[in-house]
Amino acid sequence: MIKTIKTIAASATALALSALPVFAIDNPIQFASIEELIGGIFNAILAVVGALALILLALGGIQYMSSGGDKIAVEQARGRITSAIVGLVVVFGAWLVINFVGSLLTGEPIL
Repeated sequence: MIKTIKTIAASATALALSALPVFAIDNPIQFASIEELIGGIFNAILAVVGALALILLALGGIQYMSSGGDKIAVEQARGRITSAIVGLVVVFGAWLVINFVGSLLTGEPIL
């Protein structure tokens, strides 16, 4: 019985203290609206994909330079470079489409 009373007292104290302004949470996400949140997510995805494409482009260049005339290695390097460039074009195109559609729907660009 005393253990139950202590538990209830501790819970009531914690509940009362949690109402203090010191423990208030201001907006932890830092986005004022869902549109800003979606725009932030798209920006993050586009940044990661763009960075990966640039890394693959650099790796393809290194592979091309170090191929030593081996035809298979040269073709693999060319394929990697081509894929990285196509990836960058797709990422840039996606950014353009998202901005265009966003400006049509909201009157201002999303990203």
